[in-house]
Amino acid sequence: MGLRRGRAELLLLVGSLVFMLAIALVGEIAARSFSRVDFLGNSRNLFVADAYGTSKGNAPNVEAISFGALVYTDDHGFRIPKGGVPGDEDKREAILVLGDSVGFGPAVEEPETFAGLLRARLRNRRIYNSSVIGYSTPDYRSVVEAFVPAHGEVTSVVLVYCLNDVSAQSAQEIDRYLNPKTENVPEQDLTETLRSFAFLSRANEFLRSRSKLYLLVKHRLLATQERMWKSTLSLYEKDRAVDVERSAGDIAAIAAFLQARDIPFLVVLSPFEYQLRKREDPETQIPQRQVGDLLIRMGVEYVDARPFFDEHVPSADYFLGYDPMHLSAAGHRVMSEIIAEGLSRAGQ
Repeated sequence: MGLRRGRAELLLLVGSLVFMLAIALVGEIAARSFSRVDFLGNSRNLFVADAYGTSKGNAPNVEAISFGALVYTDDHGFRIPKGGVPGDEDKREAILVLGDSVGFGPAVEEPETFAGLLRARLRNRRIYNSSVIGYSTPDYRSVVEAFVPAHGEVTSVVLVYCLNDVSAQSAQEIDRYLNPKTENVPEQDLTETLRSFAFLSRANEFLRSRSKLYLLVKHRLLATQERMWKSTLSLYEKDRAVDVERSAGDIAAIAAFLQARDIPFLVVLSPFEYQLRKREDPETQIPQRQVGDLLIRMGVEYVDARPFFDEHVPSADYFLGYDPMHLSAAGHRVMSEIIAEGLSRAGQ
């Protein structure tokens, strides 16, 4: 009698597990078919240490995965379309793009990124997209100081500044790929605290690059766009003023370095999704105002990208699904127009 009961309980358990797996499978298929969620994470071979000075960077001449999509780099480690750009070597002028993950354009096909769109638009110039996931302003300075003197074809430099560039926190993402044993540094945030536990961190790393259902549930429960905006806004609080000044100082140093070589420099401040959603909220004005005021004081002109995004278009359409800052193909089109107009004004 006890044996029969044990078998029945085992069959019930197996049946329950199969049912749960079936529900998860159906949910995963639905998430992949009907949601705008993109995978997260990057393959380890995308990054190398000491690419430009002490700054890490993209590995040269690799095929890698970023946010679930294949990406390719040239011999400088700069992102390019698959197969490269025939004839680029013969172009006498080039535009150097500085940026972090926003400029790198994860989950968007390279020809649809603003760098790719500029390449198609400005066919007589080479586009060097030096953007690296996790970069901040000291890294942009390292790239310029190392790359520009060795490449006289660079006649313009564009910086797409993301609001979290004021912090080097994102660079820890690169450290995790270069050194898998590196522990995450927990912040005063539930998600980061949970990630500090090795098992949960590994589980999150595994699922976010393989399950869109997991990501969809996570984004909905944690309100990713608003949470990341609040976290970034905290970087501009009064007790972090020195970090904002240091970041603006890096940009001013780049501007001075380029001005000494008569190379025009365009700085574009890229928005967060939440800022476009809550345009009238005074809090959403703080980061651009702080950085902008400092840049003006330091003699550096800049463009605030927010007014160029159509307020009649849902803000989420300009960004990857549930993403706080990474642009969608539509967002990249707007950014390419901003940059093209800015270069035109500078006579470039």
